[in-house]
Amino acid sequence: MKKIKCIIFMTALLLTFQAGSVSVMAAVNKTPAGIVAELTGKSIDDVINEKMDTGKTYGRIAKENGKLKEFKAECLKLKEAILKEDVANGLLSQAEADSILSAIKAKQTVCDGYGAGHNKGYGRGYNGAGHNKGYGRGCNGTGKRTF
Repeated sequence: MKKIKCIIFMTALLLTFQAGSVSVMAAVNKTPAGIVAELTGKSIDDVINEKMDTGKTYGRIAKENGKLKEFKAECLKLKEAILKEDVANGLLSQAEADSILSAIKAKQTVCDGYGAGHNKGYGRGYNGAGHNKGYGRGCNGTGKRTF
């Protein structure tokens, strides 16, 4: 009987950890295309194809569907999760993450969805700002380390 209780306890504990890690991974693996798709009811492929075919930014697609405010809020949540993960993994200090988050919020206040800041060091890229990570999820940011 004691063995069965132990097995049940360990199984419950394992499931608890898995559920927590899946929710964190889901937040971090979310993309701007996925956010637009979710907000507009389109498929991710349709959103990506629209971006590629028209040259529109994801923000512009969201704006044209009346969802820019929601898009910016969801992107901020995504970036906060990424920064939190980077702090937890020792890639950034909390002060660096706070500075990056502050810059993102400042940029979002003037964001109109047309992407004037595209590839300006805010992508989580190889040449972006801050430990070669940048501020977002792109792959070719060109900003300089600002902290």
